[in-house]
Amino acid sequence: MKQRLFAACLALAVLAPALASANPEPTSYDSRSIAMGLTGTSFLERPAALVINPANLEGIDKLGFTLNFSALLVKQWAPVRGPNTRLESGLGFGPLPAGFIAGRIAPRVVFAAGIYIETGYGSDFNQVTCIDGDPVGPGPEYVPDTDPTTCTNGDAQDLDVSFFVGEFSAGTSIRVTDKFWLGVALRLPFSKQVASLWQNAGAALGAFGYNRINNNLGGVGFPSPRFGITWKPHRKVTIGAMYRVYSKIKLSGTSETGLLTDPATGNPLELDANADWFIPHAFQVGLAYQANERLLLVFEGRVQFHAANKSGNQNQTVDVTDPTGTIGFPIQPIVVPFGWRNAWSVKVGVEYRFPVDLLAIRGGVNFARSATSGEWAQYFTPPPGFSGFLSTGLGFYWDDQTGEQKDKYMFDIAGAFSFSGGTIGNEYIDTQATVPGTTNQETLCSASQVLRTGCPGDVGVFTYFLTAGFTLQY
Repeated sequence: MKQRLFAACLALAVLAPALASANPEPTSYDSRSIAMGLTGTSFLERPAALVINPANLEGIDKLGFTLNFSALLVKQWAPVRGPNTRLESGLGFGPLPAGFIAGRIAPRVVFAAGIYIETGYGSDFNQVTCIDGDPVGPGPEYVPDTDPTTCTNGDAQDLDVSFFVGEFSAGTSIRVTDKFWLGVALRLPFSKQVASLWQNAGAALGAFGYNRINNNLGGVGFPSPRFGITWKPHRKVTIGAMYRVYSKIKLSGTSETGLLTDPATGNPLELDANADWFIPHAFQVGLAYQANERLLLVFEGRVQFHAANKSGNQNQTVDVTDPTGTIGFPIQPIVVPFGWRNAWSVKVGVEYRFPVDLLAIRGGVNFARSATSGEWAQYFTPPPGFSGFLSTGLGFYWDDQTGEQKDKYMFDIAGAFSFSGGTIGNEYIDTQATVPGTTNQETLCSASQVLRTGCPGDVGVFTYFLTAGFTLQY
């Protein structure tokens, strides 16, 4: 029974932090879009429109391709060492490449394909000597310090989480009329997630037992569509809308902990782990206003339906098996709580093109609500509450040598900064809460949790974007 419970704890402790970090969707597919506040649904008529609004592919005359690279830098803080403490992570790095190609295959039809990172994340807390108010170490012989901010008798441990979700997509646009375009794309998602953590797996036995836990998961999801509509009711006004149907990724890999060892070798027992991860339904709509030949104003909004019962992220079922037969009996599936809410954002972008035609300057703001709730907030999840996003960038344009092909070559650079954070109060400590999507009860921010949630303290994330992209289009 102890082995079974420890294995169950392993699934809970290992998978929850890595997967929960998938809330943010930076949409870093095109540097012009990033510079203008992550907009583009209503105006981006480039190959990257495949993933932002496939209807806008109709803006490509003959052929185009885009190569884009974004560096996502993340620094966060959370009460890792115990309630009402603060610990800052290192600077996590996530490379986010993207590539698209599109070409007209008929007078009213454009076909496109692309591969890109939908979201990526990396973060770590280094040399942590205290977790949840207790010194870290090899076992229960460690006595909690009176000052959880120091825990001088604990062994320093590193906590690391990194993951990405990518997609391959192919789609088409159809020019119904000169003022009304339709688009559809088919997406094939894939993911890779790695975590190395030090957690209280012994909590499932009502005891104290921290140990190193490692996991390595990956998988490919089921294809699902993305739809787009573009309407140009006036020569100065364009309205665009995009709807993304949810996708489910089947994750599989290995998990291990020092609490479960092979009797023959003494090495950690390697367990097989399987779980599903959902990319939720999403809807985005925007309006672009071309005030004059040089000034473009954009207003957009987006909703992601993380709270959907069957296609969101209320919880996650984890199946763990022992391929070696050491445990000797099946392990019951584990339900990992997330309790995410629907996330939304509002965006404003502006672009001014200088009279020399070579240069454009851009800016944007983005205000959003996180999907994370206070009750189920974890150390590696985006903090609950609201976030702000500020961006700026430049665009450089070159015609072909004859001067007949305007804006054939485009080079864009952008930088952005996002902040989200606040303070979780003491209201969740030792309170009973129902695990989302189940009837099970759990005591929040207590020693009975393998992965503590709802613990009070300062939580926050600084995110920096540095991005560049090149587009050839004619």
